[in-house]
Amino acid sequence: MSEQWTWKNPGAGSTGSLESLAKKLRDVESELDAGLTDLDRARRLFGNDWSGKAAEAAEAKAVAIGDDLTACLNAVQQVKNVIGPYVDEIVAIKAAAAPERAKRKAALARLQEEADPKEPLKYEDALREAGEANAELTKLGERRRRADDALLQAVRAAVATTWDVPPEDYPEDRDWFEDATYDYSMDHPLGFSSKEYTAKELMDLFKAHPEEVFPFDVAGSSDRFEDGAVFRLEDTLGPMVDLPFETGDVVVTTTDTSVKFTVISDTYFDGPGSTIEFSIVEVGGQYVLRKVAHATDANRIVAGGVGIGAGDTWSRQAENLKKVVHQYGN
Repeated sequence: MSEQWTWKNPGAGSTGSLESLAKKLRDVESELDAGLTDLDRARRLFGNDWSGKAAEAAEAKAVAIGDDLTACLNAVQQVKNVIGPYVDEIVAIKAAAAPERAKRKAALARLQEEADPKEPLKYEDALREAGEANAELTKLGERRRRADDALLQAVRAAVATTWDVPPEDYPEDRDWFEDATYDYSMDHPLGFSSKEYTAKELMDLFKAHPEEVFPFDVAGSSDRFEDGAVFRLEDTLGPMVDLPFETGDVVVTTTDTSVKFTVISDTYFDGPGSTIEFSIVEVGGQYVLRKVAHATDANRIVAGGVGIGAGDTWSRQAENLKKVVHQYGN
């Protein structure tokens, strides 16, 4: 079994299994691409060489299969594309760590030797060199942690945008006090009726103005909420709170009337796989902004006060959406 990396040995572990996985993913990518090509050829039969109810049913099935294959292909490519850079980074860390580990080992060995009157600075020099080596290894350990986080986030994002996986089954690296679970659903009236807008029109405005709708900082790989976009949420517990777990990354999936966030980072107060879905729902002819959350591996402190805190946050979000609709809507 490959050795697990530590801060004293940040380059530990073999990359051979990942290189094998990258090769397998390339093979799968080729097979999926070939399958899509064959399916496209088969679909050319419809309308010209084959028509009628049976043909219409077969064509609908072919379209659904094509969509599934495309989603799988995108997920395979997403993971494959991050494995190569990850392996390169681990190889670089391993090479940089080797001389620092040797320097540290030699310095510690000198500290075990008996005092020598002819070398009064021997211990001082050894302590300095051990400290320098430890400092460099700590920097390399931070590089390793960032590389691991990036790889895990890419895998989680691929899973969230391709398959319906329960949050409890997501790979995670959480501390002992991050084991809470909570659920809630909240509606906030928007003051718009179905005679003024459709639910899709309101959600389109929600999707197009992330920074204006949310009452905390959001920034992502896109300037709007769209499938596969990754957003970083910051200061989510409020401007008066400064805690390390109030910032995290989510991946976005959408429908015509909803936007769902799935947590993909280990640093957030909700664990990887946790979700919150924002949707426009008609209730008695009037629209509400609905929030449905399911969190797992959540921070115990945050989970204990989530009802009060979330209610205030999402109330302000609804007010922000009202302003966006008034400014950019019909």
